[in-house]
Amino acid sequence: MKALNVVHERQTPEYWNQLYKAGYRVKEPVAFEREMFRNYAMVKSGMLAVDVGCGRGQMSAHMAKWGLMVLAYDFSDVAIEDARASHEDFGDQLSFVRHDFDADATPPELVPGTVDIISCRHSFEFLDRSRFITDARRWLTRSGVLQITTHRARQMPPSAAHQGLRDDEIEGLHKGWRYMTSYGLDGEDSLIGIVLRGPR
Repeated sequence: MKALNVVHERQTPEYWNQLYKAGYRVKEPVAFEREMFRNYAMVKSGMLAVDVGCGRGQMSAHMAKWGLMVLAYDFSDVAIEDARASHEDFGDQLSFVRHDFDADATPPELVPGTVDIISCRHSFEFLDRSRFITDARRWLTRSGVLQITTHRARQMPPSAAHQGLRDDEIEGLHKGWRYMTSYGLDGEDSLIGIVLRGPR
């Protein structure tokens, strides 16, 4: 397959629809990433999880396999259609919804104080962060978790289309949360997981 030139700063749904039509895929979360997610988010069967920027639904499906009820969102119609077709075996346990968290009103199913886990796997960088974090704190339970998977900007090559988050941006995420931790996912401190627990 021909390599795709992905310019992540272009954030329109139409742009991403074209990428997905051309075969774009986010890398499948490997076993180590999934294990770290489960441990740090303290995943328990029956929890309600929200997957923001779910793409084709790889992580969403893993969360459903763990026994979570999953609401998965992406603003690309193409990605959502593919995710529904690829993971229909989960039935009502896994729902895929087309939604733009920057441009659209809050989905009615996101009731304040009811969500246990919110996952942003390679999607947090593209959100209106101030608005989204405010909303996330409202949707989560008192012990709820916002889990972010991203890259450290200082570890990314200058030629990379997506530069991740700067150290000061990462450090500033702790505001408004009772607990914050981060962990490495690639052995080079480039790809990291960030866990924010206990909105306040």
